[in-house]
Amino acid sequence: MNLTKTQLGIKTLLTALAFLGLQCCSPLTVKPPAPALDEESVASIVSAFAGQEKATRTLFFTGTLTLNNRGSENSAQILMIADRTSRAGTGAHSYGRMKIEITHAWGKSLLHLFLEGQRLEILDFNEKRFYRGTLRSRYLSARIPIPLNGAILWSLARAFPAVLKHHKAASFAGDQITLMDAEDVKVQVFDLYSSEPLPHRVSFLKENAEMIFSDFEDEDGILYARRVSFHSPGHEISLTIRIDQMKFNTLIPEAVFEMVPPRDFKTVNLREDHLER
Repeated sequence: MNLTKTQLGIKTLLTALAFLGLQCCSPLTVKPPAPALDEESVASIVSAFAGQEKATRTLFFTGTLTLNNRGSENSAQILMIADRTSRAGTGAHSYGRMKIEITHAWGKSLLHLFLEGQRLEILDFNEKRFYRGTLRSRYLSARIPIPLNGAILWSLARAFPAVLKHHKAASFAGDQITLMDAEDVKVQVFDLYSSEPLPHRVSFLKENAEMIFSDFEDEDGILYARRVSFHSPGHEISLTIRIDQMKFNTLIPEAVFEMVPPRDFKTVNLREDHLER
């Protein structure tokens, strides 16, 4: 065996490996963080988001609702209907009324929910119960994986984030806008897509909730996300809605919002902290 040639081969191999190692370990080019948005850009984007909300009077969509709970995943069909046109004498807040119908993939009804102002009604087809109460019901809040908050529910229905009431809007980081109240307490944070001023991740700070909007569509100037995800660290359940078909500002018959329980359903009246049968 030629020892000199063997040693030379080993040295050559080690040199090549060292070179490749240096190449692999060389630092990647890191893109510098984007600068904070200027006041004019912040005002323009917040105004555009608020304008999207005002542009919608009615809507309905069909799609798939997926619930994730401790690693398990369950999907169902969802029909969402919402109407923001004012109705005299209802006392409803600015988000109007909405109805959600959730059914099995093969068509069996699971849950119908109706919301108007603080009023909340639920038809539970598994329990055969008709619940009537308000958004402040502790009994309901313990059973539903979404904060019973009008702005969050509207954001899910609209597939675009509601802009919360605020006193000031500012940008403290690139592609991010923060809304604050009169005491400079943060109430909402918008993380924007870097490519265009659209909402990506939206945090509702007082509710400790987060929503992610993706796959945007433009329906005659009204923007909406075909995929909306909701997560709250305070809940073990997260949900995702994938929209198949969305329609805006069409006439919705009044009968659509009626909640009529079947005869064999038991009516349960809900108060804020107890049941009144």
